[in-house]
Amino acid sequence: MYDILLLSLPKMDKDKPSPAPAYLKSILNQKGFSSKFIDGNFLESEEKILNEITKNTFKWLGISVFSYEQIEIAQRIGKKFPNVIYGGSGVSKNWGKKNYIVGEGEYALVEFLKGNYNYPGINGLEPRQIDDLNNLPAPDYSDVLENGYKNYTMSGSRGCVRNCSFCDVANIWPKYRWWNGDIVAKNMHIIAEQTKTENITFSDSLVNGSMKHFRELCYNLAKTERKLNWSGQFIIRDKKTFSQTDFDNLGNSGCSQLSIGIESGSETVRRHMKKSFSNEDLDYFLNNLNDRKIKMKFLLIVGYPTETDKDFKETLELLKKYKHISKNIQVSPHMMLVDRETPLDIHHRDLFDEYGFYFKSQFNNYSSRLKRFKKIFEVGQELGYGFKQHALDKLEKFKEI
Repeated sequence: MYDILLLSLPKMDKDKPSPAPAYLKSILNQKGFSSKFIDGNFLESEEKILNEITKNTFKWLGISVFSYEQIEIAQRIGKKFPNVIYGGSGVSKNWGKKNYIVGEGEYALVEFLKGNYNYPGINGLEPRQIDDLNNLPAPDYSDVLENGYKNYTMSGSRGCVRNCSFCDVANIWPKYRWWNGDIVAKNMHIIAEQTKTENITFSDSLVNGSMKHFRELCYNLAKTERKLNWSGQFIIRDKKTFSQTDFDNLGNSGCSQLSIGIESGSETVRRHMKKSFSNEDLDYFLNNLNDRKIKMKFLLIVGYPTETDKDFKETLELLKKYKHISKNIQVSPHMMLVDRETPLDIHHRDLFDEYGFYFKSQFNNYSSRLKRFKKIFEVGQELGYGFKQHALDKLEKFKEI
């Protein structure tokens, strides 16, 4: 009998397993609890997930809820079993079910299984961040190896050094923390040995949030003979913070792609977002990354509440400016979503009238945002940029709405 089954849910990336159950499994093993990771995202259908769960005997079923899109299926599955605990970024303090964890779950879940229900983060208690991440073991993917993944996920940090107006990461992890660069490099190779993969994706909000630790990571990876292909989310900084040596070590580290939160071609919009980099800084980074043959993904937000027609045209001009390297770039656009409890909500509530995708501002509404969103695809494809299927799926979704 397992102490707990750890279940991931559908509607996540199909090319790699969810990391949360793998991190929980490794700490539970370390603390003497038996667990099994059931890859519900791979199984896809609710019926198959239920069949897989019932093949096992267990004391607890732990359901990892990654986003709001998984809440309904999580609760449907949870109703069918007596001892269920929920966790993940899709679970809030007002979850309303008997057993749940908010915030980082490694130590909280261990304490829950010990019967200590008064530990921070459990059943509505204020969560506590883990101060020293270096004490956490590498994620354990041993239960999902047979599913044939070629790509696996890990973390080098938690939280973010930025507090972008549209983002709620600061609510989840108020304090930015990191693993030491040498430990991150070591954990990458632990995962590679266990899974036989050559591809690692970082789940960090920013892989270069701490330049000290990012330099340490790139230096360690650059000098290691075995190269792993890795990708992650990367922030544009003042160009003075990144030397040619930094770019060389990054280029020699095995980095294959960086997702860059450009969001808008308008410096005015980015300043309101708290994205403190200039177009000159952006140019410096993009050209240096391209020179090292590192692929890029442009993350763009269409229809920020202050975005005017002029601002949007500057985004189109940005795409035109980098046409010469477009074959090295994917574009991942998204229509603006206004979330509650973000800085935009707390400090600039006067800018919009509703939440979600349906808000209206002085400068745009759903109809104008949809036109701009479609224009990004039209212009981007004409210029030779790549778009993944999930981006094209978004376009169809918003058209239907």
